[in-house]
Amino acid sequence: YYSINPLVPLEKTVAVMNIDAMGNTYGKTKDLIVVGKGNSELDLVLEYAATQNGKYLIPDAEPEKGFYYRSDHFAFAKQGVPSLYVDGGLDVVGKERGYGHQKKDEYTNIDYHAVSDEIKDDWDFSGMVEDAQILFRVGYAIGQHNEWPQWSEGTEFKAKREAMLKSN
Repeated sequence: YYSINPLVPLEKTVAVMNIDAMGNTYGKTKDLIVVGKGNSELDLVLEYAATQNGKYLIPDAEPEKGFYYRSDHFAFAKQGVPSLYVDGGLDVVGKERGYGHQKKDEYTNIDYHAVSDEIKDDWDFSGMVEDAQILFRVGYAIGQHNEWPQWSEGTEFKAKREAMLKSN
């Protein structure tokens, strides 16, 4: 609704950051997942902020599931606003390889959208806090620059954004 009836005109909206999937409850990670990685210059801002914490970025491992096209930010992307969709990483510090995938799969298969989807005693929010700090730095950096992040060449939303900004 908001993307069609915005309080602030979309041509004055710099970017959108979707953090809906940032529910990392298994501790600090070495990575962050970018769903739709490569779609915009927002990835570069995130990459810089992430490397300051020793993290690396990886793309969505399941692009065929179309998560980019069915999440909260997508209404803005369709209107041309550059959108960043970040998910918590899976390369968990101090744990065996595959631990993050195992915990994510357990949550998805057992608790996601189920009555059992409640806070668990073994959850560790330290990674979520670290990720939130990184995303704060992304938002701050975007707000401090005069140049706005743009869609990447070939991205289906680029033409709409360019037309929007020209009409302003």
